[in-house]
Amino acid sequence: MRTPSVTAAAVALSTVLVAIVSTSVGVAPAEAASTCSGDRITVRDLGRGCAVERGTVTLPDGRRFVVPSPGTTVSALPVAAAGAVDPGDVSITNTGRSGVAVAVEGEWSGAPAAIRKVRSLHERLTGGGTTAHPMAATATKPAPASSCTNRTYALLGYRWTSPVRWSSNPSGARATDAAALRAAANAWTGTLKTCGRTITSGAANTYLGTTTQAPAVTANGGCGSPSGASVTGWGSLRSGTLATTCVWSRSGVAVEMDQRYTTSYAWSSSATCSGARFDLRGVATHEWGHTYGLGHTAQASGLVMKPASSQCDLAQRTLGLGDALGIDAAS
Repeated sequence: MRTPSVTAAAVALSTVLVAIVSTSVGVAPAEAASTCSGDRITVRDLGRGCAVERGTVTLPDGRRFVVPSPGTTVSALPVAAAGAVDPGDVSITNTGRSGVAVAVEGEWSGAPAAIRKVRSLHERLTGGGTTAHPMAATATKPAPASSCTNRTYALLGYRWTSPVRWSSNPSGARATDAAALRAAANAWTGTLKTCGRTITSGAANTYLGTTTQAPAVTANGGCGSPSGASVTGWGSLRSGTLATTCVWSRSGVAVEMDQRYTTSYAWSSSATCSGARFDLRGVATHEWGHTYGLGHTAQASGLVMKPASSQCDLAQRTLGLGDALGIDAAS
């Protein structure tokens, strides 16, 4: 992975969140008036400033999340089928006694003290969230024109400081998945040449083979309890959602990811695609972009990180300019 500067940044960010949690321990009772627990904690409950040692938060849209341990953020990052409603990216951060902060597509709710602290940290981690910067030019075959003219990207506020070590669970797969998923994971790594540019990405992964363990992504698009192992797998998801990735991070450093691909649609993993099928490699490339720390761009951007995929969208296998700029910033 990349550079002493990344390591230094991770140490600095760790200090920030440790300060958030440790400061919360001594916070005045007004910031931690009560404790919430149970399997149906609501956003309104969190808004009263209660601390959560354990429990499950239910969002207004029905998605449910096991509250992470203090000092930890869990992010749920879906990709929708074109024409369906995008449920939106979610992050839930447990700051300890200051409570839990929830963000859905940039809209914050939860404990006011937690929101203030987490928003400040998020701004430091993302540098404002969306940006672009130049890369060195080389002569290479360009990606489709629209994706080569759009320089936008969004940062989610976490990065990996070591390669993502992951396994795949093929149970229930709707297409041959291992090769497609590995190609998607590797689309963001190493020397990247796209749109007449070249960069060396700091993103990296190590494939460990197949497993019988299920990913900690729930059927309603939420995130369960992390297991310590990163896993991809298959199962039902809410209508219109093709896949969801859950990432757990501490102090801006990602520690686990899980991905779930829906069994409700027909899929293709071949070199070509036809009919009413979704291209697994293209959709997985999008989800691995989330894994490495990238959020959504506009649907009209033509980039891999647009929020919805069309049937047989083979172009989503190829990084556009904003995608490449984004992984350069995120890794």
